[in-house]
Amino acid sequence: MVQPTSINAYLQIQEEGIPDTQQEMIMMLFRYNKEPMTNREIAVALGMEPSTASARRNELVKKGWLRQAGKRKCRESPNFTSLTWEAV
Repeated sequence: MVQPTSINAYLQIQEEGIPDTQQEMIMMLFRYNKEPMTNREIAVALGMEPSTASARRNELVKKGWLRQAGKRKCRESPNFTSLTWEAV
């Protein structure tokens, strides 16, 4: 189930124009969805495959733009505790 904050972030991104890269899409999502997110939440919010979202997230961590923010139950997979990520 996609959370209202993720939907709002996606709609805001669409209003401002399509980002050029998947990394930009993820960073814009974090800009508007100001709370930490799991890889699965990122993927669902942006309509990406989880493996794609994870790969782009890894690239953003290496660039120093995202960092690990802790663990919690994933809203998209509530049976699992997942790492969360936040913008730096």
